Amino acid sequence: MSASLPAASIPVSPTAVQGSWDWTHTAWSALGVLVLLVAIGAIYGPTLDAPFIFDDEWTVISNPSLVRLWPLVAPGPEGGPLNPPGNFPTSARPIVNLSLAVNYYFGQLEPRGYRVVNAAIHAGCALLLWGLVAGTLRLEYFGGRFTRAAGPLGFVVALLWALHPLTIEGVAYLTQRTESSMALCYLATLFASLRYWAATRPRVRAVWLATATVVCALGMMCKEVMVSAPVIVLLFQRTFLAGSFLTAIRRSWPLYLGLALGWIPLAEVYLSGHATPLAGFDQGYPATTWWLTQATVLLLYARLAVWPWPLVITYDLPRVSHPLEAWPALVVVGLAIAVVLWSAWRGRSLGFIGLAVLAVLAPTSLIPMFDEVAAERRMYLPLAAIVALAVVAGYALLVRLAARKSSPAAVPRWSLVALGTLAATVAVVFATLDTRRLALFQDPLLLWQDAERWQPDNAMVQANIGMALNAVGRREEGFKHTERAVQIKPHWFQTHYNLALAYENAGEVYRAIDEYDATLRYRPAFVPAHNNLGRLLAAVGKSSQAIDHYRQAVELEPHFVAAHTNLAIALFGQGETGEALVHFRTALKLKPSVETYANLAGACGQLGRFDEAIPLAEQALELARANGQDALADQIEAGLDAYRQQVAR
Repeated sequence: MSASLPAASIPVSPTAVQGSWDWTHTAWSALGVLVLLVAIGAIYGPTLDAPFIFDDEWTVISNPSLVRLWPLVAPGPEGGPLNPPGNFPTSARPIVNLSLAVNYYFGQLEPRGYRVVNAAIHAGCALLLWGLVAGTLRLEYFGGRFTRAAGPLGFVVALLWALHPLTIEGVAYLTQRTESSMALCYLATLFASLRYWAATRPRVRAVWLATATVVCALGMMCKEVMVSAPVIVLLFQRTFLAGSFLTAIRRSWPLYLGLALGWIPLAEVYLSGHATPLAGFDQGYPATTWWLTQATVLLLYARLAVWPWPLVITYDLPRVSHPLEAWPALVVVGLAIAVVLWSAWRGRSLGFIGLAVLAVLAPTSLIPMFDEVAAERRMYLPLAAIVALAVVAGYALLVRLAARKSSPAAVPRWSLVALGTLAATVAVVFATLDTRRLALFQDPLLLWQDAERWQPDNAMVQANIGMALNAVGRREEGFKHTERAVQIKPHWFQTHYNLALAYENAGEVYRAIDEYDATLRYRPAFVPAHNNLGRLLAAVGKSSQAIDHYRQAVELEPHFVAAHTNLAIALFGQGETGEALVHFRTALKLKPSVETYANLAGACGQLGRFDEAIPLAEQALELARANGQDALADQIEAGLDAYRQQVAR
């Protein structure tokens, strides 16, 4: 794999990228940046007030580690922004969790601030992609073929990628800030490495070395897919600059040492017990089934990259358990991988692009995920490489065609005009599809009903339609979809959990208890089911059983505020006031809110500890007034007056 390139293609030194950053048309570059930012703003601006959807409930609304910015890492169940709870979407992604905590600090649970940040990250990715493509095309590797067109080509790549509908999930679905933040760091690592190789002054070189090291480490803590970044940087230098891996390492060993340091925080996150929920080789079916299925998924991704419609918020594709069931996909994917490996061996740019795409997709293609066979967001970063290949190859083809019909001097201009016209057409098509797709994110029910059009037998889709219908009061319709989900996947814990919620909302307590029991039969460690089952058992007078489930909930998830509160109330009712106060105080530490202050104040008041109850009730009253909860504030104030009277006596 370290075979050399043809001699004419090997740069004479790692400083051969000097001049790559000589922007001769600064005004045009500034106009391009403006166009790019306006296009992104025009597409995503109308969605800024769209509600939270899907996993946003766990990522933002129910995430106790967002409610305070300091300390960043706190011991115990209260955690901190850099210590998110286990089994949450941000569990192994502390940097993203910190960014969400900043959003929470400034805007609480208003979606607008979160969406603005997501759109800004997307714009940052597009700008970095522009610079990376333009800088790469100016390298001596390409023999000057793209030097004059490098800037415009980089702009076209960035624009088409930014508007491609396949990137929508990475922006509009707030939880997927994990994906876009990782992509930002991945692109920044490559960009900083390119500038490192271009630098001639030691001080400048040191700055870019430090930048690459830091952003690579940050990316590792945004999403685990970043793990391949140091290897892809090495492959980039070997392909475009050095000609062999040994030469690349010898010339840039400080860079690779710095990038490798990024693996340390990633290992630390996993060794501390944090990991992506519902991912691993213990998901209930053979790894070979997952790998065979992923062959068909890769073809799906390829099709969506070319024509991104229809798009679905969650995919449930048939599992493939035997090679003969997927032989067409295996043949196509196998041939594609063979071509990529051959091209990489020969030092071709196609090999680098292909391996970069495969490297980013590898973790989710190799490691099973229980309920996500495919996801559009996984193509967020790989799509950038695919768009770059398509645009540059298209331009090269136009140059070849123009050379037959135009004078040599007119070839570059004619080719760029033709490419610009074609790119503008594609951009308009993408923008139209974006607008149509993003309109669905304004209403969760519409989003899930649209998914049902394309995947009517998807249990996750049916379950979420049921919940969305229940949320707007259409319970009978919701029941039909929730029960349909159970019929499709009778052994899946999530369908039983959703049906339990539907029964509970309808007041059918005992049927809800049965469904929560079924949920725990298929997923014994599912914390929300333990908490909800405990509530219902307490409601029907089975306090001891309720306490058992609450205890399991807080043992499995020490950050779960509702479980601590419910356990405290149940213990208080049983006369176990000491332990009850511990859990009331834990709930307050996890989430200082009107409810947690009022609960602890009430418990202290009932125990006659009025000196402790008064400041807690005062804090609860202040928060209630600030939040406009006037009725609750009046109740708290009446209790506070009673405590003060008791102290006065």
